[in-house]
Amino acid sequence: MEKEEFEKIVVEAIETVPEKFKKKFKNISIVIEDKSMSHLPVDDKSPGQKVTLGLYQGLPLTKRAGRRSLFPDKITIYKKSLETISKNEEDLKKNIKRVVLHELGHYFGLDEKKLRSLGY
Repeated sequence: MEKEEFEKIVVEAIETVPEKFKKKFKNISIVIEDKSMSHLPVDDKSPGQKVTLGLYQGLPLTKRAGRRSLFPDKITIYKKSLETISKNEEDLKKNIKRVVLHELGHYFGLDEKKLRSLGY
């Protein structure tokens, strides 16, 4: 998929966030990187690898207690990783949306367990 089309899908995913949450977006940057970080083993017992699809870097809103950061929180979406795990364009669009919403969930303070229980 061309980068412009990929970016458009990321923007569309962000636009699906309810307005009451979008109003809370402050000092956050969402970027698209072509390649992800190195693939890391899931654990010592698993022969598979973990593919990084997205990454949230920052201090979740629930942990700020009035503190402000000079640097923006950052969400990175990894294009090639998402393309690799997707069967077709429809699946890719679904995966992009899921990853964008997953990483935004981290911004709002949700942990992996809670995000997975919500389907993200």
